[in-house]
Amino acid sequence: MIPLATESASLPIPETSIVVLVVSLLLTVVWLASLYR
Repeated sequence: MIPLATESASLPIPETSIVVLVVSLLLTVVWLASLYR
C-alpha cells in the first residue's frame, strides 16, 4: 500500500493523502451503517 520512491513521482503525496482520507471516511460510514442496521 505504501508507494515506492519510483511511484511517488506518478502519485504525489497530497493526492495519496486525499485518497487515504476518502477511503477512511468510506470505511467509517460503512462501519457505522453496519452498527445501526
